[in-house]
Amino acid sequence: MGRRYTIPYREKDHGDFDEEWPPHEGVSGWWYITGYLNDKNNPERLYSYQYTLLRARLYGITLTVLQLAFTDFQTGRHYFKQKFTLREKKVFENLPNLQFPPLAYLHKGKDGVGLRTNADEFALDLSLDYGKGAVWHGDNGVLVMGIPEDPKQRTVYYSYTNMPTGGKVTLREDGEERTLEVTGKSWLDRQWGPYSLTGPRTHWEWFSLRFFDDEEVMLFAFPQDSYYDGTYVDRDGNAHRLKDYSYTPRGVVEVNGFKFSMGWDVYLPGVKEERYHIRALMDGQMNLAYFELLAEILNPKGERVGYCFVELLPGVRNPNKRISPFNLLKRV
Repeated sequence: MGRRYTIPYREKDHGDFDEEWPPHEGVSGWWYITGYLNDKNNPERLYSYQYTLLRARLYGITLTVLQLAFTDFQTGRHYFKQKFTLREKKVFENLPNLQFPPLAYLHKGKDGVGLRTNADEFALDLSLDYGKGAVWHGDNGVLVMGIPEDPKQRTVYYSYTNMPTGGKVTLREDGEERTLEVTGKSWLDRQWGPYSLTGPRTHWEWFSLRFFDDEEVMLFAFPQDSYYDGTYVDRDGNAHRLKDYSYTPRGVVEVNGFKFSMGWDVYLPGVKEERYHIRALMDGQMNLAYFELLAEILNPKGERVGYCFVELLPGVRNPNKRISPFNLLKRV
């Protein structure tokens, strides 16, 4: 008999962060890392990266999808790689490590995680320290996915919001290869549940505000259903739930026939300076099934006080358009 690599889905009676790291039976889930990096020798040079391992439960079939992205803010170039497999056992057979050879390997250790990726245009070899540790979001980890009256529209969700990061980035651009020593910060999300992947009411707008003073704010919003949740993580790693915040988009962009909000004025009552503007550093990227970008956080004086990753799903601003899950079957 082969080794068991899935664990039961538990909601309010879930285990601790390590216990809930493996994939869960019968539900979708993901391991999602985003970070910003600076060239150690030229700190003004800024980069961002993304690692997503998605285990999607669709029509009774479990599909495992790897997504890698890297953005060079000096050249304005964005690179994206996606590959899927139906042989998920190969991905999870060495838990707690995750593997998707030859593209990506994630090693989960006692003090942090190591991430190695190797796409055509870029490669990463990074060490991510656990930093302040992880926090549960929502109601002790249970997040309502925009439809409170439907008990199936739920996920369990925790994050390491402040992970000091260092290592090397290799860029293969214009026929040349160069390797940079980098340092920065990363954020790791672990989230899973039985919610609908394709319903527009369960699509979200997500903001992860990463302040330079080592505090963070996570906003998980479903404006199409007037449902908002969030978390403020203070400097000591204590989590405080946020539900009375608001934000107003300054504009809308259209990508591949879908509209997305762009540029946001955020009001966080009682949190830090309370009012901020989130402004994209460059045009966002449509990574097949969602729109993503890195933005700067500006305080009321117009000072940059942090960075924010923004993830926007198409169902939020396009309630009458069909959301196809088959973008997850594209190889890029």
